[in-house]
Amino acid sequence: MNNKMFKRMGSILLALLIGVSVFSLFPNVTKAETTNVTWSDGSLTKTISEWNQTDIANVGKSSGKWYWEIKLDGGYGEVGLFGPGKPPIRYEGYNGVNYGPTNDSIKAGSYSYGNVYTVNDVISVALNLENDTLTFYKNGISQGVSKYTPSSLGKTVYPYIRNPQDQPATYTANFGASDFKYPIPEGFLPYQESSTSTTPNPSTTPDPSTKPDPSTTPDPSTAPGSSTTPGSSTTPDPSDTDGSSQPTGDRAILTVTMDNGFDKEFDLSKKELNAFIAWYDAKDAGRGASFFAIDKHNNNKGPFSNRKDYVIFNKILTFEVSEYSTK
Repeated sequence: MNNKMFKRMGSILLALLIGVSVFSLFPNVTKAETTNVTWSDGSLTKTISEWNQTDIANVGKSSGKWYWEIKLDGGYGEVGLFGPGKPPIRYEGYNGVNYGPTNDSIKAGSYSYGNVYTVNDVISVALNLENDTLTFYKNGISQGVSKYTPSSLGKTVYPYIRNPQDQPATYTANFGASDFKYPIPEGFLPYQESSTSTTPNPSTTPDPSTKPDPSTTPDPSTAPGSSTTPGSSTTPDPSDTDGSSQPTGDRAILTVTMDNGFDKEFDLSKKELNAFIAWYDAKDAGRGASFFAIDKHNNNKGPFSNRKDYVIFNKILTFEVSEYSTK
């Protein structure tokens, strides 16, 4: 009886030691490595009750390439970029017009820019402070590069929302605290990512005088066409797979546990698994992209030639590899 008890205790201790050893190979990546970006009231969902009221994020950027998404939950939308003391650059939902500061190259303060958007649409923003450009996306489709440059707003800029109508407008932002709905453009980072270029929200507030001038005449020739839709070549593919067919041979089930407790499971070839582990090890050492693209393969549902799931490094809690063979 005693021998059985000692054997059982020994098995439990051995399992615990193995668990600790495996877990130490994949240390936790905490949210301390990111900046907690929210709206000014500390939340990600913001309701602006009155016309012409605005709000900006609590963190600004002065360098780098950044991406975030804003979903319109109610009312009419206006999404854009803010700089203290300047008229914001903004993409308005009910008319598709792009507003911004007048300068020598743009004589008017607005022009016809993109498609209209409404409730449940997601407006993505790609802010490139390296080449001084700003691009808006509607539900993953580029509306083209704005004629207004981020530098026209000053050195530090902030994500911006406004209520352009008389009924309340509600927005939910994703600065990278959770998985994005649409792929991040190549070379960009989630706005939530920590960086030395982040700047706290200044005490200044948006100027209510930034109401669009109704006398301006939109220029229909500047509206984007269908050619602005991103192709598959615009998304990064660190896994270096062609996606043309399901790989065969020795395989593995990769289970990635995210910091929100959810598991992502992928059926991968040995080549794809090795690419993932190589990326993870490099990023853990401070090198490489902050995200990794994994092909959906047999999980590719819908009329798409290829689909990828983008896994963000600082959202991974741990991962498990279960190898098997098809031979």
